[in-house]
Amino acid sequence: MNTFTLKELFEKGERMHHITNTAYPLRPTSLLRYKIKDAEEIRNLLKNDISKIDELALYVHVPFCQSRCKFCEYAVVSGDDFDKKEEYVQALLKEIDMYKEIVGDKKILGYDIGGGTPTQLEIDQLKRITEKIFKTFNFDENTEASIETTPVIAARDFDKIASLYDMGYRRISMGIQTINPKLLEAFGREGNNNIYKSACENIRAAGFKKFNVDLMYGFLNQDMDDFKATLEYAISLKPEYITLYRNRYKGTKIAEEAEHVTLDKVNNQYKEAWRILNAAGYETPYGKNTFSRIKNDYGTSDYLTKRVIEGLPYIGMGLGAQSFGYQYLAYNSGAATKTLKNYFTKIEKGEFPIQDIYPLPISEAISKMISVAFYFAFLDLNNFKKRFNIDFLEYFKEEVEFLTNQGFIEIKDGMMIVTEKGVENVGGVIPMFYTKESREELMNMTGMF
Repeated sequence: MNTFTLKELFEKGERMHHITNTAYPLRPTSLLRYKIKDAEEIRNLLKNDISKIDELALYVHVPFCQSRCKFCEYAVVSGDDFDKKEEYVQALLKEIDMYKEIVGDKKILGYDIGGGTPTQLEIDQLKRITEKIFKTFNFDENTEASIETTPVIAARDFDKIASLYDMGYRRISMGIQTINPKLLEAFGREGNNNIYKSACENIRAAGFKKFNVDLMYGFLNQDMDDFKATLEYAISLKPEYITLYRNRYKGTKIAEEAEHVTLDKVNNQYKEAWRILNAAGYETPYGKNTFSRIKNDYGTSDYLTKRVIEGLPYIGMGLGAQSFGYQYLAYNSGAATKTLKNYFTKIEKGEFPIQDIYPLPISEAISKMISVAFYFAFLDLNNFKKRFNIDFLEYFKEEVEFLTNQGFIEIKDGMMIVTEKGVENVGGVIPMFYTKESREELMNMTGMF
């Protein structure tokens, strides 16, 4: 039994909103009690877990960036490792082969290649990865492949962007983040209106009809006028989708700024963005971060959409990539160190390049799926039942009663929907669905992280 009330848990989550609003689990060490290390045991776990499913998604991570942006938390390499692209591609192809015998002919319903910056690779390298993925796995005929690029590469290398379309990618995402030159300089990013315009022209000329622009908010030195100017500029580029990312701070070079960024600030920025984007024809339920101007299109890639709505298991390949199987969670080598050495070493030994892997009890798998569902601000109760064979409303009876009574969620049409009030207090709402152990961990945390 927890020694605290749901109200106290909610209030603690609100105070720790910069961490409760990030992906589950709370810390890299949160699940250590479940960790396994033996290479053969890991292989058997993967084989047994994946044998229980018929469908899954794939993610391939390309970690190369010219430099690490100060707001970046991901497994990104630069410096000496930046020149090891060909060695990395060869290792990645071997990792794909490792999964071939385990995945077999199971249906692939989503595939993303992200980073880092996938388009830092040469055309031939991208082609070899893409052909390997498509030839190795059994893709559903309706699965749409998605890839990421940067404005600079899209603007300066049309041939590369065109080659992506020829390879079979149909959705492309580009991070602008902000058009404020002072913020760009402070974060170590290159960009200006001419670059963005040229990038968009090349993406369209290459044939892409599903184009997403990423923007960020919640920065300490980003005022509302700055943010609105960025929103209006992004709208003027006429992408099909605009995705808003709240800066998560944890694991970044500017983590110390988090305590000075208030919940009111991030809520007001999202609220204004939602108003502006909807007025411009970009629609989404309140609380969801991807806005679409295409009717009945969530705007996210197949990989992310099916992860969030259906709890579809996924395998991540490449440096630091995350996997969430039927009932395991794993992080590849490099997730902590952000270096290639250990990833290469494991591949050379013929081992899965996994840094941490945890066979999960059902309670942890449930908390992981629900935490991810908050990306879309709703949970499909039928999909939850299908995934876990558990009635959500019964399993979380007290929590649902507390949240509905407070006006944070509503149960409607087979969905748990986060209300506008719930979205603005989501840091307190999400922990309601943590495991007993994670609730206690949160209650015992001090400081921002």
